[in-house]
Amino acid sequence: MVVTGAVVALAVIAGGAYVALGGDHDGDGSSTDNSAVSAGTRGYVLVAPDAVDAYTKSRSGPAPGEPNAQQKKEADALGVKNARAVSAVYNAPGTDPADPSKTGGRRLVFDGLYGEITDPAAAVDRYLAGVGDKGPKGDGKRPGIEMRRVGQARVVKPVGFEGALMKCQDVQVVHAKDAAASKSADADYRIPVCAWSDYSTVGGANVLQLAQVKTGGPGATQDEAAALTATLYLAARRKA
Repeated sequence: MVVTGAVVALAVIAGGAYVALGGDHDGDGSSTDNSAVSAGTRGYVLVAPDAVDAYTKSRSGPAPGEPNAQQKKEADALGVKNARAVSAVYNAPGTDPADPSKTGGRRLVFDGLYGEITDPAAAVDRYLAGVGDKGPKGDGKRPGIEMRRVGQARVVKPVGFEGALMKCQDVQVVHAKDAAASKSADADYRIPVCAWSDYSTVGGANVLQLAQVKTGGPGATQDEAAALTATLYLAARRKA
């Protein structure tokens, strides 16, 4: 995945409205505020850890640096000042010995920003609100593929995740049913995206069951994605 700012990098093809503080930032009824965010989360940077549970890193995005124009625009939209971007892709092999091609494996895609965030609640809501506009690899919409948010984002509090906010959102990946797209063997499927925010980092992860690309249907649950995202949050943050 190539990060273009604070994108939700969707794990596709093997490839995360605002009102005043304390209200419903994304208009979906999942109201959040910053009361659960610790002041001690200021002054952290993000790195891409080598592993997240059973998932090992297959590649990283570019090293953090000055954002390009598009990255800066997205960072500004999320309220991240002096932003730097981090990303990585992780894979966990399938455990079925009858599946030598590892199509039963899973892929986790991580991307995030670090800098200075004054309103983490707004940042996490805006992050998830942009899922449908980012494209399958986080680099813009692609012809013939649409990402649709399914239902409402919900607040989650996985074990070990403290001092920050996290929400999860299901996303349906839909392939256009036109003549050109009919040549593709890719199916429509659903993936969970979970995002966190605190006073210096905002990021997220999504999990794709690789077989979904061909078979369609649901894969990992939001709770599974939330647990992995919590592990990632703890592993990725470093005190500046």
